Amino acid sequence: MSHVWDAMRKHKAEEPSPEPSPETPSRGGQKRVSSGGTPDQAKLKPEVKPLDDGYAELLTAHHDRGGAVTEQFRALRTHLLAHYGGKHFSTIVTSAEPGEGKTVTCLNLGIVLAERPERRTIVVDGDLRKGNIASYLNIENSPGMADLVRGDTTIEAVVRPTVYANLFVIPAGQAQRHEVGELMSRPELQDIAGDLRRRYDYILFDTPPVNRAADAAVLGQAVDGALVVVRMNKTHRESVDRAIRLLHASSVTVAGLILTHQKFYIPNYLYRYS
Repeated sequence: MSHVWDAMRKHKAEEPSPEPSPETPSRGGQKRVSSGGTPDQAKLKPEVKPLDDGYAELLTAHHDRGGAVTEQFRALRTHLLAHYGGKHFSTIVTSAEPGEGKTVTCLNLGIVLAERPERRTIVVDGDLRKGNIASYLNIENSPGMADLVRGDTTIEAVVRPTVYANLFVIPAGQAQRHEVGELMSRPELQDIAGDLRRRYDYILFDTPPVNRAADAAVLGQAVDGALVVVRMNKTHRESVDRAIRLLHASSVTVAGLILTHQKFYIPNYLYRYS
């Protein structure tokens, strides 16, 4: 399988010639990852806009079950299951920088994984600094992962059900910024990951961006691999390359890159990383 950048170059070569220059040099000579998306789409922000049922509008796999966007998430699910040989797995969903769409991707992927009724899926908010999963699902943020790692509560107390019988979530909980680094270095984190493996078939950890905090690399050592979300027309290639190097330096296997904001706010492609 070719290197991810070869895949990205192939994708770019197949695109029609865009009117504006799709790769615009930025300060320092860096280039941004580009696509055929419109400028307006590139400026979209993952704002939480609750609908009547309380689930955020960007959870497309929930609100539009039969739509084209949801089908793209199912395609991502198929690639991921094939990557792990159809077996149970746990993975972090992270990004190089903030604002790439990792939390939205993580939750939508969790929803389509829950379509397998014989399997139990859990999404864990591992971003103890700025966790947003509780906001997207309109649930209480505490107690959560921070309280669990601190030893203040149990797994049974932090797991929240969803409208899907076999999909569960653990919110971030409450943690002071100065204590997050210490919490993420505790051996209890490995024990929690192991306990979740015994209880659930598919485990997704939403984590902070790799280039902003060491949390993703730490959590990555407790799971099977990492999915790195990349936002086209925003993310510098050098930034993604640095994130991958940091994960590899921590012995975290990168299962693939998910490119968002190419056309819709969805992961259009999963490139295997070898």
